[in-house]
Amino acid sequence: MNRKSRLPALTGLRWAAAVAVFGQHLLERYFDAHLEAPQQLRSVLWAALVNGGALGVSFFFVLSGFVLTWSTRPGERAGSFWWRRISKIYPATLVTTLAAVALVGAAGPLQLATNLTLTHSWVPRADVYGALNPVSWSLSVEAFFYLCFPMLLAMLRRLRTPALWGVAVLMVEFVAAVAIDLIPFDHDTALYVAYLLPPVRMAEFTLGIVLALLVRRGTWRGPGLGWSFALLLPAYAGNLFLPYPVNQQALTLIPVAFVIAAAARADLRGQRTLWSRPLMVYLGELSFAFYLVHYLVFVAFERFRLLPHEAGPVAGVLATASVFSFSLIVAMGVYHWVEVPALELLRRRRPGRHRAGAMAIPPQRALAAGPDGAPISPAPAQPVWPSMR
Repeated sequence: MNRKSRLPALTGLRWAAAVAVFGQHLLERYFDAHLEAPQQLRSVLWAALVNGGALGVSFFFVLSGFVLTWSTRPGERAGSFWWRRISKIYPATLVTTLAAVALVGAAGPLQLATNLTLTHSWVPRADVYGALNPVSWSLSVEAFFYLCFPMLLAMLRRLRTPALWGVAVLMVEFVAAVAIDLIPFDHDTALYVAYLLPPVRMAEFTLGIVLALLVRRGTWRGPGLGWSFALLLPAYAGNLFLPYPVNQQALTLIPVAFVIAAAARADLRGQRTLWSRPLMVYLGELSFAFYLVHYLVFVAFERFRLLPHEAGPVAGVLATASVFSFSLIVAMGVYHWVEVPALELLRRRRPGRHRAGAMAIPPQRALAAGPDGAPISPAPAQPVWPSMR
């Protein structure tokens, strides 16, 4: 695997994950019980969309660990890594947070301070982690991942392959065990601990790191991309019959890991897939901005009474297309006018090499990365994110 390898399919798959999150929020805010549509239609929509956000967020968290491991520069110091992450996610986050203040309002000093510092998922209060732009809670989780990544990678890359497989199994078991243990608790407690709490979601991020190390070493053993999706579909459907919070990410975590590893391997073999097509890659690059803006677009449409909650199927389709199209247009603006220019400006001012005492990320062999450290394309590509995503 040479250093010039690209993984475009992982970028394209980011768009699919972002659309899954959009679908769940569409269901929650529009296709409710008051929709004047046949019960069968509501049932199909519910089955297809109800757990889309959980799936998309879990995908983003695993992908984040994979991409950061794959794109880490040999000998890069922790300070430089953290600056690259801040310059990637914070400008668009700041702009959308300020937009949420203007659009949503009702944010006190605690809500505003924790949102701006990306610490709101640490506060077990719905009026804090769900304030302003609710989907940004996942960025608070990602910020914790970034903080821990240099030390976590340094420890994991020292492990032999059998030990890495053991860690992968342990992370899957941990996610399942936490979810099962929380079944007797009330919904709010289960939601916060199993879904929002950064240390718990660290298991998925760690799994992504392990996947990248196994793929890089050539020791990953898993199904191809087609079979991985074939496993994901019944796991997703199975969530409909499981109690909360087991039905969030526990059952789909293994297929998600298979999809990510299989897509990376397909790219390394030069295999063309739907997800590596130029349009999908471009949409994947927009996915972070789309994730940040789509909920605010829902709020804006409702404020201006553009989202009818009592409508037939035709009006429902038209409203959905309007919200989706407007979200995509706004995302393009945020990406091209905020995310990319800010990234270029901040990375030109990137801090130099840090003095002794700063924690360095150990060199790795044969890591594939793009010019800006991302493994996907010359344009900055990273998520993660993700989720409700």
